[in-house]
Amino acid sequence: MLACLRSIARSKPTFRGAFAALSSSAPSSPDTGSLELQELGQTLIEGESGTTTYIPNPNSPYRAFVPNQFIQPHRLAYKSVIKQRGRPPTRAQVGPSRREAQYKDPFYRLGVDPLKQAMNPAMLIPFVSEMGKVYGRNVTGLTKKNQRRVGKAIRRAKMMGIIPILSKRNIFQLSHSNISKK
Repeated sequence: MLACLRSIARSKPTFRGAFAALSSSAPSSPDTGSLELQELGQTLIEGESGTTTYIPNPNSPYRAFVPNQFIQPHRLAYKSVIKQRGRPPTRAQVGPSRREAQYKDPFYRLGVDPLKQAMNPAMLIPFVSEMGKVYGRNVTGLTKKNQRRVGKAIRRAKMMGIIPILSKRNIFQLSHSNISKK
């Protein structure tokens, strides 16, 4: 019995006739045009079997009430009538697991101490944002120990003037004005 009710509730109206009527001919006079629009509206609301079906407005911020359907009292509350928007996907707030970090971390894999690379800006620049901030572990994928040591190396390089403090400039490409002056 329940399956029978579900199949009745899920019956979909067909719009082929309505769209064919819309695209077949343009109205010749304003009176016939308004009649055609009224008929078009009726064909959209009525399905092929003649039963009326409700077409909800997809742009409405509210959930639609379907005619001839029982509504429970809690469905009339404001929170249940408003359409809920899904949260946008966000980046992970924590870093990778230990095993995954050891696999991805180039310092760990090569056995290099990041703190000794403070004088090497080419090694440190990929871990700095456009505004000069150190990326977190969720972005870099380093182990906890190497993330701390990379941060310390970047801070040292900034204090020595090897890396710009407030920006991320590519210091390895010479500008055209510098080349033409030489």
